[in-house]
Amino acid sequence: MSQSKLPLSAITVIALDQAVAAPFCSRQLADLGARVIKIKRPKVGDFALDYDKK
Repeated sequence: MSQSKLPLSAITVIALDQAVAAPFCSRQLADLGARVIKIKRPKVGDFALDYDKK
């Protein structure tokens, strides 16, 4: 399906999320065509990215 035919193609989302559920939701919105701009904490980023390294 082309990007312009997706149901959320006219939507822009600013994602200030972290951990697991919220980024999953942002991914779902992007898969439905939304433009997602993720804002991460400076120098730290998303603390959940290191979960599998411990």
